[in-house]
Amino acid sequence: MFEAVGNIHIHTPYSDGTSWHQEIAEDAIKAGLDFIIVTDHNLWVSGIEGYYENDQGRVLLLIGEEVHNPRREPQASHFLAIGADKELAPFAHDTQSLIKETQDAGGSGFLAHPFDLTAPAFNVPSLSWQDWGVNGYQGLELWNFMSSFKGLLTTRTKAVRAALQPDKYMTGPSPQLLNKWDELLSQGSRLVAIGGSDAHGMSYSMWLITRQIYPYEFLFRTVNTHILSSSELTGDYEHDKNQVLKSISAGHCWVGYDLPGSTTGFRFNVQGQTTGIMGDEITLGMGATLQVRAPKICHIRLIHHGEVVADCLNDTNLTFIPSETGPYRAECLLQHKGQERGWIYSNPIYLV
Repeated sequence: MFEAVGNIHIHTPYSDGTSWHQEIAEDAIKAGLDFIIVTDHNLWVSGIEGYYENDQGRVLLLIGEEVHNPRREPQASHFLAIGADKELAPFAHDTQSLIKETQDAGGSGFLAHPFDLTAPAFNVPSLSWQDWGVNGYQGLELWNFMSSFKGLLTTRTKAVRAALQPDKYMTGPSPQLLNKWDELLSQGSRLVAIGGSDAHGMSYSMWLITRQIYPYEFLFRTVNTHILSSSELTGDYEHDKNQVLKSISAGHCWVGYDLPGSTTGFRFNVQGQTTGIMGDEITLGMGATLQVRAPKICHIRLIHHGEVVADCLNDTNLTFIPSETGPYRAECLLQHKGQERGWIYSNPIYLV
């Protein structure tokens, strides 16, 4: 399998971002990304997709859409649609119809920042997902960097500290969302987890200080989605677009917090009657072995139905022989700036 790293959930001035596609692509190249997916609010832009190149490298830019009902009060239930290649905003008023239209168009839909917090110091409301009764969506945005940052803005003093030292205050995805994901997986749902930046490049002013929170290039070095594809990205737009979207849809990916340490090289595999990777379904049969390999020494945990079934500290490898069927996912926690933080969140391997 071939690894590539990308950033999902990005905005331009077509909605509420500050940089255009060419500038965003250049920042992505600087950050070392292989692909990015731009998702403006209620707007799908045609004719923009493709490879962007400069003397530093190239990046594949794809177009999705963040769809929501602007008439809904309070705002909630934002939906990331990728791979549909059509305008979906006309279906925003009915979430179930929106999901079906995304599916029918060959796309994948993800619940954006499902457990978004308020920012009381700035009177910013929550944009959490509310329509949990719907079905058919592909997965959820497990870690949204800017949503996590927003949750830190409990006071103006803490806001300044978090803006200046984000890696000191960022600790991981919402525990409530992790619990919700495990709950849904335990109920039989097959839900792919992705990670994104929610990059806008917006500037904010406070106490006579104006600062961009945060530049696109910085955010592209934070929470990313790493994929494993059956063939290498070659530079051919159509081929590589298919590989990226197929890998994400299948759950052949993990959420990596690349700021404290690159998550490139992580692997979560199963060996039994057949072999598989994250997102695969494997028959347990006479037995199977789950193997986790981390890029550097960390705290590795294996989760089954929301419970830790295997755990190792200060290691790069974990091996576990399961006796029960169900979804198994891996977490890697990393010591950084005096605290253990969320680092890697794999998609599940499904044993049946």
